[in-house]
Amino acid sequence: MDPKQVTIAALGLLDRQLTLGRIPARYSELNFTGGLGDVINVNRPSRSIPVQETGVSNIIKNPITGDKNVFAAASDRPLPSVARRAPNGFINETRFPVQLTTLVQNASALSMEQVAFDLKQFGAQILAPLTRGMAEYFDDTIAAFIKANINRSSLTAGQKAAIGGDVEVKIPTYDGTRENLKARALALRVAFVDARQALRKANVPDSERYVIAGPEVESILLKDPEFVAVDYSGDTNALRRAIIGSYYGFDVVIHNSFDLEMYFFHKSAFLMASACPAIPMGAVTGNVQNVNGIATRMLVDYDYGLKADTIGLDTMYGMATIKEDPDYNVRGTVIGEKFVRGLKVNIAEVAPAGG
Repeated sequence: MDPKQVTIAALGLLDRQLTLGRIPARYSELNFTGGLGDVINVNRPSRSIPVQETGVSNIIKNPITGDKNVFAAASDRPLPSVARRAPNGFINETRFPVQLTTLVQNASALSMEQVAFDLKQFGAQILAPLTRGMAEYFDDTIAAFIKANINRSSLTAGQKAAIGGDVEVKIPTYDGTRENLKARALALRVAFVDARQALRKANVPDSERYVIAGPEVESILLKDPEFVAVDYSGDTNALRRAIIGSYYGFDVVIHNSFDLEMYFFHKSAFLMASACPAIPMGAVTGNVQNVNGIATRMLVDYDYGLKADTIGLDTMYGMATIKEDPDYNVRGTVIGEKFVRGLKVNIAEVAPAGG
């Protein structure tokens, strides 16, 4: 058993089993020399290098013109009197901290009898349950992180006036009639447009936008006659990731951890950083690998008392929202180091007027 190949296989299985865990930006470090509680500084990409306009400062032409007896030479053209070179830009990638808050691990023990008689397919019997447990953990953990952090509650009233805040929407309580279904769906469509506007005002990129919602929201959307579901296209990758459709430029992802609520954000809204310590000297064998931004360590040890192998996966991780640069502003309003790459849509059911 090659530990490197086993670790790569395990990470491949983990990546395929993730739903919410596939969404955030990822950063990883292998052979990390620190420990839990340490902070990794991750580069925040700069937005752009400014462009300078240069107009005509003075007429630059050959002064010897209009005389057929005098040759006009290009060298007679005077030099510009004002510098026309653009100033040097600077790639200003500021850094933001992500603390490694948690060590996650799981393991499986294999007695010598199991290895000899019961173990037929290592991937299906050992790796798949290990990675499935990791995937379920990360999906639930990321769901809790989204609920706690994807909102614009930190913005001031002036900043919300400039780029928009969280969206409030009211929908009529369900009664099953056609008009009721249309009214509930219309209210959510309006919320999609309002959220799209708020992200656009904050210059959030159009691509890789997501909406995370619960089954209740899915039901309202799927009953909307104007909603086109991705599952009709046969896109198995989208189905595995629980994406039910592309709606107003957002991939809609449904997860059972959410109720009647929606969270709109760009992929860069938050980041999961993972790190692996080096292989300990006491381990029988092991390997650390990075697949698609997830750093994971596999260790194989042996218990002489029980005559059993122990195979385990572990990683240290932390998550953080990605806030803007200190000098970030929109339309003359200073935003600064605030979170603007996502927002929450609060949905409340109310009795219809006259009901």
